[in-house]
Amino acid sequence: MQALQEKLKSILRSDLADGEADLETLPNGHVCGHVISSEFEGCDYEARRAKVREVLEKNIQSGKLTKEEHLQVGTLLTYTPAEWSVVTTDS
Repeated sequence: MQALQEKLKSILRSDLADGEADLETLPNGHVCGHVISSEFEGCDYEARRAKVREVLEKNIQSGKLTKEEHLQVGTLLTYTPAEWSVVTTDS
């Protein structure tokens, strides 16, 4: 399912301002990971999730992502670039 991982990275990068994605494919085929975007600035958890959901739904409607592929999307944690720099520096 590496193809889905790369497809999601491409979608998130192109549809979110300064979008980046650090994703991995789990043994069960689900893709999970981290999404980084300046669009998350000032947003609470629910607003961030709504933005990601909106991006995915838009790409289902446009045919870039199938409903079956969408079912394979697992947990996507959201960060602003500043938050992500703290996370990656502490690692």
